[in-house]
Amino acid sequence: MLNINKLSIIIPVSLGLCAASFAEDKVTAHADDSYLNGTIQSINGELSSQRAEIGALKAEIKAINHDNYSGKQQILEELKALRRQNQALADSMFDNPIKKKNEDGTVMEVKPLRNYDMQTPDGKYIFGGDEFFYVKEANATFAARVDTGAAYSSISASNITNFERNGKKWVRFDIIANERTVTVEAPFVRTTRVVQSAAEDFDYRPVVKLQVKIADYSTSSEFNLVDRTKMQYALLIGRSLLQDIAVVDVSRRYIQPRADKDGLVFLKIDDYEDAKKKGINPNEKYDSEQKDQVAGMKAYPSKEYGSSLGADANNALPEVVAAKNQNQPQENLKPKADGSKDKTDTAAQPKSDSKSQNSPKDSTDSDKKSKEQK
Repeated sequence: MLNINKLSIIIPVSLGLCAASFAEDKVTAHADDSYLNGTIQSINGELSSQRAEIGALKAEIKAINHDNYSGKQQILEELKALRRQNQALADSMFDNPIKKKNEDGTVMEVKPLRNYDMQTPDGKYIFGGDEFFYVKEANATFAARVDTGAAYSSISASNITNFERNGKKWVRFDIIANERTVTVEAPFVRTTRVVQSAAEDFDYRPVVKLQVKIADYSTSSEFNLVDRTKMQYALLIGRSLLQDIAVVDVSRRYIQPRADKDGLVFLKIDDYEDAKKKGINPNEKYDSEQKDQVAGMKAYPSKEYGSSLGADANNALPEVVAAKNQNQPQENLKPKADGSKDKTDTAAQPKSDSKSQNSPKDSTDSDKKSKEQK
């Protein structure tokens, strides 16, 4: 009985102690969670601060690299200019042409170059990344991309058709650029297979031969035909045309002057759009000349072929001769060297004729004089 009473006392006490211990543990765990949360927040704050510092350092490094690149480019340009000045100074020491004796005994005079902005000391042209090339078959100048990575040159072509001329195969195609269309006819050379660098497939393109000119250098080169209407440049110059005649400085543009300054020109798409927004027509002079020619030609008299009616008889002026209106002979209108006409004085003509004709009275007087002389 006593033991049962003791157990009834011990059990509640033990339960109370367990409850107290559990509550204490719970309070301790809550305190630990708060401490951990505070620690985590502190770490996150430090990480955010470090990220901001790292971002600032990256921006500073990027700015330093940009400044270094700009400085390097400036130093490079200064070195190029210094080299050109030194070469020009060396050439100035030889004002007279240098005489060089050839193997066959002939003497050749070598005149040193002066403009090293456009040519190298050994006589090669310097081409920029973009250059103006005149194409004779199109009678137009194109802003071309000079690409040393392309083996062959290419030109934009649409509506390609084949035809025969004098027993040989020719190609007719349209060049569509700058809201204009030019039709070109060129002799066919061959068909080539071109592998695209950005794709594994390939396509076949016709190749034609065109006459091109840049500055004072003219040559004929092969061009493959491809639709470049959506590309920046209608003309691309490859290594086949550049070999042995030029070096390329991609940091410069349009180094060489245009061969046809007043002719039709096709610009790069971005350059054309910029000019269009500014209200500038790059072909204003060419369009004006074409408009004057289309308006009609004046008709001038011709001794051998009659009146010239020009290109269109409806637009030509008819021949008007004042002598015909006056019923005078055509011989009375004699052209002078200055283009004016020498009109014979018709009023004085009868007077001169009357003097030349002898009246009866004049004839008797002349007979008397002759008798007295006898």
